[in-house]
Amino acid sequence: MADDKHEAVAGDDVGSTPTFFKEHKAFLKMLGAVAESASGTETWAQTSLPADEERAVREMCAMLELYQEQPTCLDPYLERIVSRLMAVIEEYVQAYHDSHTPEQKDRVSAARMNGVFELVYMLCKVRGYKVVLRFFPHSVANVEPVLTTLWRHTADLGGSSWTARYIMLIWLSLLAMVPFDLESIDSGIANLPQLSSSASTSVQASPESGTKALVDMWVELGKFYLHRPGCDMEGAAVMLARLLSRKDTSTTLQPAFIAWATHEISDAASGHVGSNTSSSKKGLAIGSVLRINGALRVLCHLFLAMDSADTLRGQIGPLLDGLQSDAFEQHSVTRKLATKAAQRLALLALPPLSAAKRCAAARPSARANLGAGADISSPARSSAHSIIDGGVDNELCAGHDADLEISEEVEACLGALLQRLHDK
Repeated sequence: MADDKHEAVAGDDVGSTPTFFKEHKAFLKMLGAVAESASGTETWAQTSLPADEERAVREMCAMLELYQEQPTCLDPYLERIVSRLMAVIEEYVQAYHDSHTPEQKDRVSAARMNGVFELVYMLCKVRGYKVVLRFFPHSVANVEPVLTTLWRHTADLGGSSWTARYIMLIWLSLLAMVPFDLESIDSGIANLPQLSSSASTSVQASPESGTKALVDMWVELGKFYLHRPGCDMEGAAVMLARLLSRKDTSTTLQPAFIAWATHEISDAASGHVGSNTSSSKKGLAIGSVLRINGALRVLCHLFLAMDSADTLRGQIGPLLDGLQSDAFEQHSVTRKLATKAAQRLALLALPPLSAAKRCAAARPSARANLGAGADISSPARSSAHSIIDGGVDNELCAGHDADLEISEEVEACLGALLQRLHDK
């Protein structure tokens, strides 16, 4: 009785804002039923969801949407929900990866898990993918199955859902952080269908490809999705940024990729597009906008993950020229992405702060921690203040300030940012 009373009090709403996940009992019950239905391997060859499962998925998505304004209410149950769903997806991905052998061909349908993928996407939409991603499986053994499954889903866009592709993209962004050299876990994947070189809405039927390096496939897959609108583009940008900021790829693949992204921006801004030439007055073609936005999104994420601008030697100038193109003026999202990229590029290009300067910057916070306004008559406190005040040579700091030179690239970035302040 007391427990029921406590639960009722805890479940009261403040105004119209929920204070906890009120529907958690019904939701977890349906979650168990959906997971049990989806994990039945005898149904994996089906190309559609069972009616009961489809109905339960719709009801669960409706429950989750109620918490978009207060998503933290889901936190006490989030790990249990995501882990249960991802356990089913992990088993499915492994089976789908294995099913493309001659012995098990067509044993697993690309569309069978659409309901489970939709639930995971709804959790990402409500709570944010960064939080939900914490509970994804991240074993090294998951890398190749997830990559090949997404590759085959990409080669058959009509047979898979965009939510499934998005979830696998962000899953690969987590797997890109595995603490092993990628070459050491490459088993030599072969017999995968070729992806179309264009960013069209469908992939043409193509012959099977030979063996490719794992990391090359990873980058090729990401580039394909950078040309697609919606969540696919964002997921690919996050995945590529994490992949290319690794120690074993930052010196080998990162410079070439940044050069590719710079060329994508300048080439699309100059109007060199394929057959997709429908455009508005004085605006870019839709295909050009997608190419530019995809390249800018991945550069924004990549610049944030990079430690220094060493791999940008000789590329900052052409990149800045692309970021300041007049072709962006008719597209607010493109201007926003270009501004963000210029800001992060400027931070990367700044010279590192000297040790003396860091000590000088830390001095005020150290004084505050000791209580600058308090009584300093005690010997210990007085000694501490004297160490803080005398520990950094002011002349040395002034000398470092005088020697600090701001590069032309940083000044150009600042000029671009100041110009964007006039953006209406």
